[in-house]
Amino acid sequence: MAGIENITKVIARDAEIEAAQIITSAEKAADELKQKAEAEAEKLSKAADERLDKKVADERKKIQSQNEQIEKLRLLKQKQQIIEDTLNKAKEKILGYDDKTYFGTLLKILESSVQADKGVLFLNSKDLGRIPDDFDKEINVVATKNGGTLEVGKEPANINGGFILKYGNIEINSSIDALFEENEEKLVDIINSVLFKDITD
Repeated sequence: MAGIENITKVIARDAEIEAAQIITSAEKAADELKQKAEAEAEKLSKAADERLDKKVADERKKIQSQNEQIEKLRLLKQKQQIIEDTLNKAKEKILGYDDKTYFGTLLKILESSVQADKGVLFLNSKDLGRIPDDFDKEINVVATKNGGTLEVGKEPANINGGFILKYGNIEINSSIDALFEENEEKLVDIINSVLFKDITD
């Protein structure tokens, strides 16, 4: 009987030792698993924060870029409006010249558009009503220098100012509107150089 008791005690002792080892191992494994889970959770949280930070930064950058683009478009539109207003005022200034200055300007324009041929110069109805007495003579002085002749047409032209030259079937539109349109690029460059010389695009 004593032998069996000894064996039982040994088995019990071994079982306790084994159980203790199992518990220790389980506790160690659980602790390692917990630490690993916490580390993984922290890693995921950090990654999520980084992604969120990046997304927020990207959105801020996008909004800033959009705001800058909107501001550029606003300034461009404002600049275009200033240029358009300046051109219109310049045109109105020419059309508002007193008779002597206005018809003197037409003669200067005529010098660059007259042809070496017999032609007719057409004015609008307003200009026909205030034409200087010697204007017909003056336009022929210019025409003769270029080997041609001119007379003022009796029918009014449908233009805002300036004139239209007609040589047979050929028409040369030297109206104020046409001249501004034809030279728009050059005029815009001049306005830019004067009004926006210190502003970069």
